Amino acid sequence: MKYVLYLRVSTRKQGDSGLGLEAQQAILSHFYAGQEILAQFVEVASGKDVDNRPRLREALALCQVEKATLAVAKIDRLSRNTEQALALYRQLDERLESCDIPNLDKFTLTLFMAIADRERELIAIRTKAALDVRRQQRGEWRTGSEAYRSGAAALKGTAVIRRKAARNAHNRRAAAYIRQQRAQGLSWTAIAAELNAHGFTTPRGKAFHPVQVQRLWKDV
Repeated sequence: MKYVLYLRVSTRKQGDSGLGLEAQQAILSHFYAGQEILAQFVEVASGKDVDNRPRLREALALCQVEKATLAVAKIDRLSRNTEQALALYRQLDERLESCDIPNLDKFTLTLFMAIADRERELIAIRTKAALDVRRQQRGEWRTGSEAYRSGAAALKGTAVIRRKAARNAHNRRAAAYIRQQRAQGLSWTAIAAELNAHGFTTPRGKAFHPVQVQRLWKDV
């Protein structure tokens, strides 16, 4: 059987659910050692919207062409929504495996996603209830100034960040390289790979991801 591996981390929390890229890679390597792996796709994107995930679309297309099975370390790496997960399952002609759901089929997928949906709903309810109790005990808190409520503070902060980014010589060199590669039609993912291969790093000394490439392209 042929497999296509898909890994995803959130744009906001790289270690979302305790399942960063390294953990996902370790899980998939354990379960699919010795199997025929056609490709591995890595994406930095939210799990809420499958339409804005180009690497997932590439993985799905390859699975359809090669009649391969899509494999994920944990089902929420594919989707956090029951309807979306089932739609992808149908699109793959049921060729979907998740390391956290043994013997995955339509029933187990629906059941697992429904339980996960309910748990997330309960967490949201508990969080809101706790905040309501705190407000009642202490009165309105952290309502913020008018600048924060209107969004003016956020806009001002963004402008400061962009000015600092533009002044950074390293950022300017990286941005120039990004513009050059973008003009040649390369995707954000491909440009991130090129930047990392040529030794570029983010202002924090980390490897580039597609979202960071796009942000630097806009800011500098």
